[in-house]
Amino acid sequence: MSTIQLQFLPDGFSVHQYERDFKIPVDLLNAPWYTISKTSSELSLILPSEYKLPNPQPNKSENGWRMFQVDAQMDFGLVGILARIVSPLKDSLIPVFVVSTFDTDYIMVKEEKLTEAIKVLNSQPNIVVKPGESVMIK
Repeated sequence: MSTIQLQFLPDGFSVHQYERDFKIPVDLLNAPWYTISKTSSELSLILPSEYKLPNPQPNKSENGWRMFQVDAQMDFGLVGILARIVSPLKDSLIPVFVVSTFDTDYIMVKEEKLTEAIKVLNSQPNIVVKPGESVMIK
């Protein structure tokens, strides 16, 4: 079984919910890191918490998230990587919010659970957690 390298990012993140038909302001596309998901019922936006949102403000916001990044480009044929990360967190009653991109996965935990999550993940065979770089400086 291969070793999963995780980086915990020093930045805090926020999850914002908008109406489905919300028009993304062009300024927001200049944020240093973001992800946007649009479904049939909503538009969700994840940004570093220190990024100032343009108006209009979201319907709901959930602050206080910290993020682990899988430190590898992941092939679509890989099976079970997320399960190996999320299962021990579930077993320790640590809620997660997961974001996937073309290249990798991000696992978010609440700030107050970060230290516990790092301990849980580091105790797993073949998972190594190390500090990562801020997304604000890229």
